[in-house]
Amino acid sequence: MSRPLWFGLAAALCGVAVGTVVALRSAGEAPPEPLPPPAAVVADIRPPEASFDPVFEPCAHCHQIGRGARSATGPILQGLAGRKAGTLAGYPFSPAMQASGLIWDAATLDRFIAAPQAVVPGTRMIYAGMDDENRRKALVEFILKTGSGS
Repeated sequence: MSRPLWFGLAAALCGVAVGTVVALRSAGEAPPEPLPPPAAVVADIRPPEASFDPVFEPCAHCHQIGRGARSATGPILQGLAGRKAGTLAGYPFSPAMQASGLIWDAATLDRFIAAPQAVVPGTRMIYAGMDDENRRKALVEFILKTGSGS
C-alpha cells in the first residue's frame, strides 16, 4: 500500500478529512490546551440569573437584566433608572420611543408597564400591559433595584 493511500485510510478512520493539515507534536512537546467544556461555553451566552426571577417573568421573554445582560428582542433593563427612553446605544428603538421624552423612574415605568401603547403610541413593545397593581409595583421595584446593580 502506498503512503498517500495509507495516510488517507488512516485519516478517514480517525475522522480527519483528507487534505486536512494535522499537526504532530515532537517528543517532549507539551500537549495543546484543552477546549473548554461545553457547559462553560453555554454559560457565556446565558442571560444573567436575575433574568430568571419569577417577578421578572413577564419581561424575560424579550429583556435581560443583571450584570452581563444583553439586548435581545427588547433592550437590556440594566441601568434603566434615570435613563432617557430610546437612548441605549446599539439598540434600534422605534421612532416613537426615541421621541417620547420619557425619563425612566418608578412612576414612569409603572405607567408604561400598565399600558405601553397608551404611554408611547407606536412603541414596538407588543406587551399588552399589566393590570395588577401589586404585581406591577413588585416588578418596578425589582427592575430598579436589580438594574442598578445593588
